[in-house]
Amino acid sequence: MKYVRGECAFLLFWSSLCLPLVAGCGKTAQLGGDEECLAAADALWTAVTAKRSDLLETSAAEIEKLHAAAKLPHDAFDSLSSIVETARAGRWAEARVALKSFVRGQRPAPVQ
Repeated sequence: MKYVRGECAFLLFWSSLCLPLVAGCGKTAQLGGDEECLAAADALWTAVTAKRSDLLETSAAEIEKLHAAAKLPHDAFDSLSSIVETARAGRWAEARVALKSFVRGQRPAPVQ
């Protein structure tokens, strides 16, 4: 009987660790192919990799402007804003990793 309980505990432990990983495997928010949005993401990359707060604030303002003008989709805005906040908190390496993942998740915009 103890062996079965041990197996159940083991499975419960691993499933509790893996579930958040699987749940987080959704599609990356897309920039939509807008050149200004792509340029803003590129500027954010420069700010984060250079660890420059001045460039970070300029990038954040541009990202907010694009979102207000409805050029940047809401989910992409949320993702980029989260990265900006991470960098503002001084967690530059974490922001870089998140931004790299975001950029790698971008797909070509559909041809119209």
